[in-house]
Amino acid sequence: MTTRLDGEVVKETRVADRELGALARPMGGMALIGASVGLAIGQIANTALPRFAAENLASVRGRQVLLRDLGVGAVVGLLCAVLLVFRGGATLDRLTRTARLLAPLVLAGLVPALLGLNGWSDTLMVCLLLTAFIVGIEPLWRLHFSVYDTMPALRAGLPSGRRFPVFWARIAPALRRRGPAVIVAAVAVGYAVFMGFLTLRSHAKFNTYNWDLAQLDNQFYNALHGHPFRCTVLIREGNWSELRNHAEFSVFALLPFYALHPSASTLLVLQALLLGSAAIPLYRIAARRLSPWLSIIVVLAYLLYPPLHGAQLFDFHFQPVAAAFLLWAFDCFDARRMWLFALFFLFAIGCREDVSPGTAVFGIFLILCGQRVRAGIVVTVVSLVYFIAMRFFIMPAVGTWGFADTYRELFPTGARNFTGIIQTIVTNPLFTMRTLCTPEKLRYALQILAPVAFIPLRRPLLALSVLPGTLFTLLTTGYGPTLDIGFQYGADFVPYIFPAAALTLAGMGRVRRRAAVATLVCATAIATFHWGAIPTRATYKSCYGWKTFEPPTAIERRRFAAMTELAALVPPDVILAATDREIAHVSNRLECWNLSVGWEGSDYILYQTLDPTELELQQVAGAKRAGYVVVGERPEMVLLKRPGARGPLPSRRSP
Repeated sequence: MTTRLDGEVVKETRVADRELGALARPMGGMALIGASVGLAIGQIANTALPRFAAENLASVRGRQVLLRDLGVGAVVGLLCAVLLVFRGGATLDRLTRTARLLAPLVLAGLVPALLGLNGWSDTLMVCLLLTAFIVGIEPLWRLHFSVYDTMPALRAGLPSGRRFPVFWARIAPALRRRGPAVIVAAVAVGYAVFMGFLTLRSHAKFNTYNWDLAQLDNQFYNALHGHPFRCTVLIREGNWSELRNHAEFSVFALLPFYALHPSASTLLVLQALLLGSAAIPLYRIAARRLSPWLSIIVVLAYLLYPPLHGAQLFDFHFQPVAAAFLLWAFDCFDARRMWLFALFFLFAIGCREDVSPGTAVFGIFLILCGQRVRAGIVVTVVSLVYFIAMRFFIMPAVGTWGFADTYRELFPTGARNFTGIIQTIVTNPLFTMRTLCTPEKLRYALQILAPVAFIPLRRPLLALSVLPGTLFTLLTTGYGPTLDIGFQYGADFVPYIFPAAALTLAGMGRVRRRAAVATLVCATAIATFHWGAIPTRATYKSCYGWKTFEPPTAIERRRFAAMTELAALVPPDVILAATDREIAHVSNRLECWNLSVGWEGSDYILYQTLDPTELELQQVAGAKRAGYVVVGERPEMVLLKRPGARGPLPSRRSP
């Protein structure tokens, strides 16, 4: 009897211990949530937060205030937990549900400091901390969403109340049918208009360059006038000479639009329109697998993606154009509109020769996943045949590859060409892996993948989506632009990782999917805060330096007016050499040369006097010694003319 009674006492004690432990966990969680929120509030109020976050610099008083806020927050959180348990005899379930609903706030104390760091000067550190935040926040979001099934109002996604469900029932069908499509169309148009405006303003502020807007503008202009693949800004030769550089056949697909207004500004607007429109096929791909509202979040993550902004705001390039064509192609393939798919597919691989390896990866993905295998084989074969023909036969027949040195560490002895790179990758994979293991490449990889919360990597086959971009960015050696999201190369990842993210989300359970989407929202918000261009900020790092989105200054307006007036003096069929910042404004002519390469043979030289480079000054001095005379002069710009060249008479003023 005693033993039985003693056993009952022991059993009751164990039950009490378990109940106490069950109570302690959510109460401790509430205290931790309160402390984290209190710390966040204290950090937000700290005017020296950037230095505190980066260097741990704070006064004794300031640190005491943070400790006070943290302690007060913990006490408030604990008091809330006690009230939930004991008010009105509530059960432990209410406290547990509340703690789980508030679980993501456990990391609230990290957010102000993370946002306080300088994303451009502490880039690797921000990337690593953002990665850690993503890893930590997603399990907390899973706790949050796991409560929804136990709470009918949250499960239905509707606020409680008597009148609202009636109102919702009236508008919900219309919203479900048309609301998401209207929203996607609006944000796509908004992106195109906003980015088009920013790029045109940047162009007006002389923040566009010879590399590469002037070159492509000159190539378009020559193609429009019957000179295919001729770009005198880069290669001072005849037709087809540009083919040694890149196989950009899609120039001819865009030529009708360029013909409406042949200038570099048209290319900038075209690029903004194409990238904005690509939100529509991405939404269609996602909406076939996800709810419309989750699909909108995927679209917003695309439009707020910092590497996309970097590609958008750096002149005009065919990598972002190819990304837009590929998203349209993938949507048509997904909808089984194969003729349209073939059209956009050809437009995409025609943008550059290095687009087709990515489409070959897409074909291999179809084969490996066992979906539409025949189509996958066709896409793979066509892509590889096109790439091999272009890269190994047609382009080398025109001339030496201009970008060979970007892979120079992968060249085997005696083979400084693309064939040698393939040989190294295939025969020495360990060495190839060693070239990938650098801090710069880690930072770049995290800048590419952290904004999408690493979602495309969560399914082995869909992880192939990072391979196309990797081939032409992370595999390069000793070439900074391919590892900088301020250049165009980040666009190589875009058309693959966002559809892959949608497919990955579709394969998750409801709770995990919601948690992943919430994490995607957090990651996108933090990444675009540090590196994105939406919303605008005072300065933005792009390509070769910092840009400002402010309107053109009075000096810049005078400079533009002077350049326009002097350029009008130059006959359209002569050779004009110009400085780097001005050449993109005058490259819409048959013969336009980059002054930095040399002035010899040019008929006119247009150069700016405000901030010329040392090389430009040397070229101008050499031209003057050779007898070039001033035919137009303004405080910001000077126009020189070769003796005997057709055009206006020399100016009496000296430069």
